[in-house]
Amino acid sequence: MRVWFFSARQVLWWICACLTLGIFLGTNGADFIPVSGGTIQRGLSGRTIVIDPGHGGIDPGAVSAEGVMEKDITLKIAKELEYLLKRAAVYTILVRHGDYDLADSSETHLLNRKRQDLKRRVLIAEEADADLYISIHANYFPSSIWSGAQTFYYEGSVSGQHLARTLQTELVRHLGPNNRLARPGDFRVLRDTTMPAAMVEVGFLSNPREAELLSQASYQKQVAAAIFAGLLRYYSQ
Repeated sequence: MRVWFFSARQVLWWICACLTLGIFLGTNGADFIPVSGGTIQRGLSGRTIVIDPGHGGIDPGAVSAEGVMEKDITLKIAKELEYLLKRAAVYTILVRHGDYDLADSSETHLLNRKRQDLKRRVLIAEEADADLYISIHANYFPSSIWSGAQTFYYEGSVSGQHLARTLQTELVRHLGPNNRLARPGDFRVLRDTTMPAAMVEVGFLSNPREAELLSQASYQKQVAAAIFAGLLRYYSQ
């Protein structure tokens, strides 16, 4: 057996080479998120962000022709977004983790139940003193020709408008071109929250192609990554 002897300089060179290779592989892997510095640490890291998957429980939201329900899509995308944000050292709050709404189980009047549900979603964000509120929904229109993700903000909210526009830019960049713009919307979860808030309509369940995409786990991750990129951009500007 042959025994090899190395000088101190050779050993030092080898250690440096291994470290360099490790850093390269770590920072160029598909799952790399630089949580230790740069834009994330200065802006996004340490924030409290509330993620609100729309609908739930007896309220399915929009339903595609094939039976894809908005409440299921929004929850899956919300959980993917939560995963990305946690990796970036963000404190995240999901207003629901399963198939339920936030109304009292004893409330049977549907309109009162919906009002109670929305009020409690807002209350969660206010009590947490959240930095941002992101509401996730899927769109629907009687005609099947319409498609494309779109964001909304409460009219008069400068920070909400900026957030919605930034998210819209990244949705288009990551999901493909569409002509939709961030628009004002008089939704309670946007109107009653005091922090910057935006609603993300991730696509149209009335469009067969988009409904099929939204039902796919890979596309749900893509949508979550687009929203995540928008949040990065929002805090880096």
